[in-house]
Amino acid sequence: MNFHFFGNNKAIDLVNTESAAASGTTDLLASQEALSDWFEEAGIACGIQCSDKDLEETRELRSAMRRIFDRVQESKSAAPGDLDLLNRRSNEMVRLLSAANNNFKISVRLNSSTDILAMLASQCCELLASNRLGSIRKCASTKCTYYFFDTSKNQQRQWCSMETCGNRHKMRKHYDRSRGDSS
Repeated sequence: MNFHFFGNNKAIDLVNTESAAASGTTDLLASQEALSDWFEEAGIACGIQCSDKDLEETRELRSAMRRIFDRVQESKSAAPGDLDLLNRRSNEMVRLLSAANNNFKISVRLNSSTDILAMLASQCCELLASNRLGSIRKCASTKCTYYFFDTSKNQQRQWCSMETCGNRHKMRKHYDRSRGDSS
C-alpha cells in the first residue's frame, strides 16, 4: 500500500489516509485489509483483524479530526460533535501498569481496532490541547490536502514532504525562471 507517514504524529497520519483533489477523493483505507495494513505500517500493531464496523468507525474518527484541523487552520472553533467523538473515543483507551523490580511502566492496550482508535483519539486530544497547536499545518501546495506537525527547529516547514510537494514547487519555480529567461 502507498501510505504516507510524514505527519510527525500518528493521528495526523491517519487524517492523511484520505486526500481530496479536483479529480476526486482518494481513500487509502478502502477496505478492512487496508486498515489492518495501515495499523501495521504505522508501527502501531500487527495482525489486527478489522471489520466493516471498524473501517466505518475509523473513517468517522478521521473525518472528525480533519474537520477539527481545518477549523484550527481557519482560526475557528471546533464543532461540538467532533469534540464529543474525540472525547468519547479517547476515553476508551485502556492504560496498563506493569512492574519489574520496582520499575513501573504504563503502556496502552492495543489488541483491537477499538483500542487503536482510542489511542489515536487520545493522541489527537493531547496535540490539540498542547501549547504547539500552531505547529499543526496544512501543506502549502494548493493541490495537497495533507497535514503535518511542524517539528522543525525554526518552525518554517511548508510542505507535507519535500520529496513530493516541496520538490514539485521547486521544479515549478525553476521552470518558470527558465521560461522567463528565454523569452
